[in-house]
Amino acid sequence: MPYKITHVRLSSGGYTEEHITDVKGVSDGGTNFTETVAQVVGYLKTMRYYVSIKGNTIDVISQKSSSGREYIRTKPDGTTVDNLLSLQRF
Repeated sequence: MPYKITHVRLSSGGYTEEHITDVKGVSDGGTNFTETVAQVVGYLKTMRYYVSIKGNTIDVISQKSSSGREYIRTKPDGTTVDNLLSLQRF
């Protein structure tokens, strides 16, 4: 069952860049969820997450930073309008 991410929570920043720590959304079955990025990274192995912004539906993928930290992002599609950071905060 796909999961639509509708909101993101950012870290406080500090000495490093802000980054997404948690996401909130709804499954296609209508169940609300709140999960950490680490949970989503693990679930992406068997589940689909996506965002839907301005009529665009874009899959969410996981990546590793140069420091080895796993994070989530939208699949590259040539625009920044539908990035996770474009979503509402919670």
